[in-house]
Amino acid sequence: MYTKEMKEAIKIEKSILRFRLVLVRNWIFNRMQETRLSAMEIYKKLDDWIYVAQKTEMDAVEEMIVVVKNAIEEEVKIQHELRINFMDFTVDEATLNYVNPPPPKLEALEEYREDRFNIPQLNKFLSEFETISKAKGDNIEVAWLASFIF
Repeated sequence: MYTKEMKEAIKIEKSILRFRLVLVRNWIFNRMQETRLSAMEIYKKLDDWIYVAQKTEMDAVEEMIVVVKNAIEEEVKIQHELRINFMDFTVDEATLNYVNPPPPKLEALEEYREDRFNIPQLNKFLSEFETISKAKGDNIEVAWLASFIF
């Protein structure tokens, strides 16, 4: 008698468990469909955003290309720095690409060495040789020139 009632009770518990499992499965299925739809909407918005961002960046690059192309065709230097900040093309007038007029170049510094003549000494020798060649002519004897130097 107890076994029949126990079997009946187990059957009822199984059917209740099946019913609850079906409810949980249906709830999960509905939640997954809602999540899928919201994910699809988000991906569509991201695709649109990527398209708009890419188009805006390319428009900024096109604007910069026009400025550079005009400078090339007119053969002028671009004085101010050109910048693309994310989606905006700007000409930064606070930053100069070069200084106009350029600063004067400094004269070359040479390293002092005992075994070589420096530039002023070589210039002095050249002026002395020119003076000697004017006095003696273009055909100076090497031995005479060596005795003059040493």
